[in-house]
Amino acid sequence: MNPDFSSRKPFPEPRTRLLLGAGLAAALCWSAADMLLVGFAVDPERYPLFSQTLAPLLGDDVDIAVLMLAGSEQRLFWGVLPATFSMVLYLAAAVGAYRLIAAGRAAKACLALLLAGYALSPLGHAGFYYVGMAAKTLAAVPPDAHAPLVALFAAFHKMLAVHWFASVGISAAAWLLVLGLTLGGRTRLPRRAAWCNPIPVGLAVGFACSLFPQSPLAAAIGSATFNLAQAAFYGSALCYAFKRQKAAAT
Repeated sequence: MNPDFSSRKPFPEPRTRLLLGAGLAAALCWSAADMLLVGFAVDPERYPLFSQTLAPLLGDDVDIAVLMLAGSEQRLFWGVLPATFSMVLYLAAAVGAYRLIAAGRAAKACLALLLAGYALSPLGHAGFYYVGMAAKTLAAVPPDAHAPLVALFAAFHKMLAVHWFASVGISAAAWLLVLGLTLGGRTRLPRRAAWCNPIPVGLAVGFACSLFPQSPLAAAIGSATFNLAQAAFYGSALCYAFKRQKAAAT
């Protein structure tokens, strides 16, 4: 059965290009924010208070505590703002992605999943700031204040983790669905555009960065893997739209 685009406006129409451009802008803002907020290559042994003294109290939270100590308060602060203030662009971009898909339940499911994933992401991102500030406070107080602050740190991390995993999981489900629809010829993009889908791009970026665990550059890029992958999708879709427009004009 041929994909149904009868309810869609002719592609590429200006509004769809604008929405895809919003997605590219949002992805770049979020990538920069990720790099500022958590893009560090850290040696835990530089922080013996956390990696040794407080390790029994922190448990599995040692790594994130040490990671957040590496950034200054100003860097953590500016690692949040570009993301939270550009979220509206990601929400608009979800509609742009929806317009690329043939009409039907799959398109509506993609839109719902993308909107849900994006809506949950600000707290999953900004939560790193509060975890970081709790870690910095923990490093500055006397030993008798450690226990209650470790409990506070753990509570902040739990709230962060719930929203982060929910956001990433729901968004990944949306992009997996888009990937399948692209390969099945049910989007306005060519099948080869599947290579620019955030799932394969994210896996490639993550694998490449894992080969250089001590590299500050790899740490910065790796911290922004999912948003860089979305930048690849929105950027490639936008380029294809302009290419189609140019071809139609000649």
